[in-house]
Amino acid sequence: MAYSLVRNSLLIAGVLLVPFLFGDYWAFQLSLVYLFAIVSLGIGVCWGQAGFLSLGQGMFLGLGAYISGLSLVHFGSSPWIWLLLPAAILIPGVLAYVIGLAVFRGRTESGPFFALITLAMTLLAFQIANTWNSVTGGFNGLKNIPDLPGFGGYSERYYLAGVALIGAVAIVAWLINAPIGVVWRALAENERRISFFGYRTNQLKAVAFGIAGLLAGLAGFLYAPQQNLVTPTLAGFLISADIVIWAAVGGRKSVLGPALGAIVIGVLTTELRDRVAVWEVIVALIFIIVVLYLPGGFTGLFSRIHTHLSKYGRRAEATIQAPPGLANDSSAPALVVENCDLNVGEVHILDDLSFTIEKQAIYCLIGPNGAGKTSTFNALTGELKMQSGKVRLDGEIVTSLPAHKMAQRGIGRKFQIPSVFPGLSIQDNLHIALWGARASLWDLLRPSLRRWDTPVLASLRDRFSFLLDGQQIAGALSHGERQILELAMALAGEPRLLLLDEPCAGLSNDDTRLVIDTISWAKEELSLTIIVIEHDMTLVRKIADHVFVMHQGHLLAEGDVQSIQADERVHQVYVGMVT
Repeated sequence: MAYSLVRNSLLIAGVLLVPFLFGDYWAFQLSLVYLFAIVSLGIGVCWGQAGFLSLGQGMFLGLGAYISGLSLVHFGSSPWIWLLLPAAILIPGVLAYVIGLAVFRGRTESGPFFALITLAMTLLAFQIANTWNSVTGGFNGLKNIPDLPGFGGYSERYYLAGVALIGAVAIVAWLINAPIGVVWRALAENERRISFFGYRTNQLKAVAFGIAGLLAGLAGFLYAPQQNLVTPTLAGFLISADIVIWAAVGGRKSVLGPALGAIVIGVLTTELRDRVAVWEVIVALIFIIVVLYLPGGFTGLFSRIHTHLSKYGRRAEATIQAPPGLANDSSAPALVVENCDLNVGEVHILDDLSFTIEKQAIYCLIGPNGAGKTSTFNALTGELKMQSGKVRLDGEIVTSLPAHKMAQRGIGRKFQIPSVFPGLSIQDNLHIALWGARASLWDLLRPSLRRWDTPVLASLRDRFSFLLDGQQIAGALSHGERQILELAMALAGEPRLLLLDEPCAGLSNDDTRLVIDTISWAKEELSLTIIVIEHDMTLVRKIADHVFVMHQGHLLAEGDVQSIQADERVHQVYVGMVT
């Protein structure tokens, strides 16, 4: 808190004092740099937080500038101007959100494809601005744009840009520290995993892109009257690339990093571009060095000190009882798998698989390697699409539902290899699982969600003491602790049906006993139905109420442990496992 107060005070003081210390020339130059810093903050939200890179922010900057400029040219003296100018901010934001929804729809990874799409879009925007002479003025641009009413001098323009920058920083800081910021960072680390907690990843990324569009629109809205000119280059690729470089150099993952990068490089460019013939080459080299050796940018050098101080300066806050999970239901789920076939390429994985689960119990799914056990979980949770057959949950056909919708219907999952968010704290890992079944997108904007707690989480902390150190980074945990953390995350959502893929793999004997006890406790106390993939028959004997045996993608046998051990078919294909 003290660090943030000092940082914000210095930022505000620096903005206020520039005209008095450096005069009108630098006030004019810095007002332009501030606008580019606002756009750079949007790159910080997309690339630094949500994990996808946009190479097209110039398009939204140019769109906002053209809307602002045209509004001032045609309605500058009319009261309608104050209704038209907000469109310069809102239209780029809405357009970015819609583009994000369309591009990310049905995808569970960001990858380079989004950067390439935005690159193509900004090239298209430049061509439109360059050739649509009747509207944009073509190559020469939109000229003689009037000032905003009441903001005609250098000082007024400077302070308007400065206030806009301070406001943009405050909004971005609030978003990064709000629950949605935590979810964005988790999405950047492991998008596949977060969908299994019930989050719509395409919507989360579209919101981040929409915010970046709003910030670019805000900068464009102020750019037109500040420069009295808008040219196609503002919507082109070069300015988009510069913005990415500034964000990376300053530190894309911090609040102020993207803005500071834009300001520092912008000021140096103003001073050195005409003096140093190879200035652009120098900037490119700085960018390469940052990417290779300083992935956190220059502000990343101070992040460890800040983290250390904030850890010891953090006060304990009262917790808030979280509402019941949307998927929570005391009744046992009725799960029916009917004649399911699954092929991946030329490989036949599931072959007419059928089984039924209709009462609260612990079911163990066993079979040799390659029997299709994990693929069955993938099919049940919407990760793999089956070629034929049906999956019914409580009578509803859910065969084609994606992972987040299956999670919203009460199916939780733990993976074979621990799948946590290593860059986040233990507390944030647990909160991500907790919010998934309870919080709407609007709820994720409320900071109070970070104080949510439940009796389930309290019980898990009592069972596993390392969970009490909520500020510990998950990446520093041992393999066994990560296994337990992911189990705790799967239980935090309070699902009705929990799928556990080898939950005791890599655990010590003591931790194995504790996990077995926790699974049994979860069944009774949380009214859970649990399916466990397991190779250790000692563990199966201890926890299984019912056993399914798979072989070559189909169900070979089912029954209690004793009947499975006595089944000759099982002995023939699974010798040694059940003796």
